[in-house]
Amino acid sequence: MAHCLFISEIQLSIFHWIFVLDTSRQKHTAQATLAALARTCSAFHDTALDVLWQQFGTIARAIQSMPRDLWGGGKNRSSSLICLRLHRHLTKDDWSIFRRYALRIRQLSFAVQDVCCGQKLIVDIDDELLACLASMDPTQPLLPNLTSLEWIVYDEGDLRLIRRIMTKSITSLFLEFWAISSLPTLQQFISSIASACPSLRKLIVHSVAQASHLRYSVSQTLFHLHHLTTIHCGVLNAEALDHLSHLPSLLDLKFTLQQNTEFQNEPLFEQLQVLDVHVQDITSAVDLVSRMRNRLTNLSIFSDDHTRASILAQLFQCLSTSVSHYSLHRLKIIAERPPHDSFSVLKLEDLNPLLSFNRMTHVHLDVGCGISLDDVAALELAQAWPNIVQLILNKFLGTPLPSSMSPIGLLCFLKHCPNLLELTLEIDFSFIEEQDDQWHYWVGDITNCRLSVFDATYSKIHDAAKVAAFLCGILPRTARVGYSWMHAIDDQEEYAKRWNEASRLFRRMRK
Repeated sequence: MAHCLFISEIQLSIFHWIFVLDTSRQKHTAQATLAALARTCSAFHDTALDVLWQQFGTIARAIQSMPRDLWGGGKNRSSSLICLRLHRHLTKDDWSIFRRYALRIRQLSFAVQDVCCGQKLIVDIDDELLACLASMDPTQPLLPNLTSLEWIVYDEGDLRLIRRIMTKSITSLFLEFWAISSLPTLQQFISSIASACPSLRKLIVHSVAQASHLRYSVSQTLFHLHHLTTIHCGVLNAEALDHLSHLPSLLDLKFTLQQNTEFQNEPLFEQLQVLDVHVQDITSAVDLVSRMRNRLTNLSIFSDDHTRASILAQLFQCLSTSVSHYSLHRLKIIAERPPHDSFSVLKLEDLNPLLSFNRMTHVHLDVGCGISLDDVAALELAQAWPNIVQLILNKFLGTPLPSSMSPIGLLCFLKHCPNLLELTLEIDFSFIEEQDDQWHYWVGDITNCRLSVFDATYSKIHDAAKVAAFLCGILPRTARVGYSWMHAIDDQEEYAKRWNEASRLFRRMRK
């Protein structure tokens, strides 16, 4: 064998390519090849095992490497569940076997999955078994070289265990907290994250029932982390936001903005690319966006309260001045409930600032207030966003205002947006229903062969057959035609039945 193949760095590069070149989803060939290399040649053994366990190693597999009489159980023939239970005391020999593989594990997830004979299995590891492993050598972390940890914390026992797992090498940490009786213990644990994992770059903290009580401890933890690239958490105070806004490494931020937050400085977030913010009302989002200066690619805003068209217009104007016109690709704004003023309407002039973002690919506005777009407006949007892939306008929150867009406006999107895959618009189909000509020669050769989903939301129709025939002619590859009318609501049931019939006819005509 060539002398260069004894060099561990060269081995590592070659073995890594074995993993990369296997394009299958489960990568069985790569696993088998690396395992064979580890067994075949002593010179390859350690490096092949390192690559194999870094990519595919789990704590469940490390446990199963120990004698079977220790962990017992196995796969139930009638189930996709593997149960690992402690059946005897753990010995030093058992521990040395586990330790050999534990040193190589890089990722740990509470929702443990494994693959056996091509079947995806859920692995259930007994708490007593994990606690026994964690107590064997209290001077060292259970998995010393771990870089990614995902854990769901149900009780204080989980907190004690996870302290033994967290190590300074961790760069990605996902924690989901359920209702824990001892709130001070939980707050103390969160406050210790920065010292336990100083190299963190990705931190996701989700609390099912105690988000507001964790605000201070989470905020304090963030003050001591200086290399973060991704943060997903709950409510943050103004001081934490000020700290994060000046982190040059921060690229992805998801948080809840408390109402009336007073910023100490201008939160520029100059390097931020993805922002997902939950607000009580859109006004708070306007204040935040107006202070930023960055190159966002993705922006998502979720509001608990109703949204007026005038406030949304302000938000769009702020976006136009705060975010680079060449960077923003995805925009999503969701309001939980419609405004009290049912005649609050977004018009083309309100949307004009968004038209300057000519690289937009995904736009989802479920804002409750009406969006009044006629055929001219449809043409302007289609020409301004030629790369649009997904366009959703008021899919879930209907308004009493009738649609101003005819099928001609729909054709504008099909003609000028060749990459469109999903389109959700309210259309006035009366023009089609009034025509006797079923072939619609006026359409010409306008079709869209990529659109897979068309949703007519709250469009009102009276002749399901004519509408289905028209859509079938212009949407030859569309798999589904949807609508938002509810069968269970009396004043909507009539339209729901018509759209259900139109959808059925559409599928039949395409065959």
